[in-house]
Formats: sequence, C-alpha cells, structure tokens
Amino acid sequence: MYQYQSRVSYSEVDSNLNLTYFDLVNYMQDCSCFHSDDVGVGVRYLAPQNLGWFVTTYEIHINRLPVYGEEIVISTYPYQVKGMMARRAYSLETKSGELLMYADSLWVLMDLAHLHPARLTDDIIEAYPEDPDRPAFEFSRKKLRYENNGKQLGRFKVNENHIDTNGHMNNSWYIDVTRRYLPKQEFSSIYVNYKKAAFLFDELEVYLVELEQGYQVVLMKDDEVYTIVEYK
Repeated sequence: MYQYQSRVSYSEVDSNLNLTYFDLVNYMQDCSCFHSDDVGVGVRYLAPQNLGWFVTTYEIHINRLPVYGEEIVISTYPYQVKGMMARRAYSLETKSGELLMYADSLWVLMDLAHLHPARLTDDIIEAYPEDPDRPAFEFSRKKLRYENNGKQLGRFKVNENHIDTNGHMNNSWYIDVTRRYLPKQEFSSIYVNYKKAAFLFDELEVYLVELEQGYQVVLMKDDEVYTIVEYK
C-alpha cells in the first residue's frame, strides 16, 4: 500500500472549512500519480508510448470530511491488474488513524493516439503486485443508468483549465461541475460512471434527477450520456 501525508489548505475547503469533493478526488488522483511515478510507470513512462489511464468508475464513501488545517494520510493500492484494466482502492485517514473516507475505482489503459484500450505492459503489471495486507473494504460496484427523466438545469463548456495530460477533462472537474447543481451539499456516498470523455470546448448539458435518497446529476451532449454522478 502506498501512502503520503498532507495538510488541508485554505484553498481546498468550502465556506464551512470542510474539504471540497473536488479536492477530495484530487487527493485520490494525486496519490495514484505519486505511486505510479515512484514505481517507475507514471506519466513520464506512459506519455512517450501514447498511453494513459482513464478512470471509468468511482465509488466513494465518506464518514466525514477533513477540515482546514487537519493533517491527513492518503493511501492507495492497485489490485486485479490484468488485461487492459486495473482496480485501485483509496483511503483517507487522520494522523491518529480515524478513517475519514474509503473508495474504489476501475481504470482502463488507453492508446491515446487511437483512443482505444491497450494491453498492460509487463512493466506495469510488475510494478503493481498484489498486496495481501490491503484493507478489506466492501464495495457495491453499482452500474449507474440514466432513464431520461432529468430536468435540465444548465450547460457547461469545457475550457483549457479543465484539460489534463490525456487531453480530456480531468476526472475531478466532473465532480465539481455536478456538485454545483445539487439542492444540498452533504452526502455520505458518491458514485461516478464515466461513459465518454469530454474534450476542449465541448458543451455539456446538465440534468438533475431526484432519487428516493439523494440525487443523480447527468452530463450529456447530443443526447449521449458522458457522465453520471449519484450523490447519496
């Protein structure tokens, strides 16, 4: 299991001094990147080969959000690394060991030149061995579906600051965009299914569905679903 420590900064919190969902996902993403870099298969390894990891799902469970100034430990471990895909779990704890958040994700390695899945290299597989001591978190791995029953609340245009090294809108921005349209802001679980990548200057329509418990926010373009996020 890979870990790094940080301290929640003022620029990462909301008006109540709680870490934002946007920055929570950024912490997860940074932990993944630091881990991959440190074992030699990070962005500097992938980019010359026109390879990049695309996340397809997140399942995030929040016990509580850390607050401004709080010292935290972010952990991650990959598993089921085979074929063209890998799973990666995360946890966020206080320095004293309080579990604040745990999450699961599914990633696919992509050929960026042709935008289709690529087989994992031997270097990648060897860099991510199974960890027998990893925590035993339980995940539902639910598949989200949109029933075309949402109310359109707005539109969003992808700009330069939203683009990452893979050339599409970075994962955390989907969280930031959908959060803006929620009637309330406090949730204990967030499920994300990325269906299609958004690129520079794409204009996405935002739809809101009220669920029995929570909300579903859907980003679409030309009647095609790009991302579904459920907050519960």
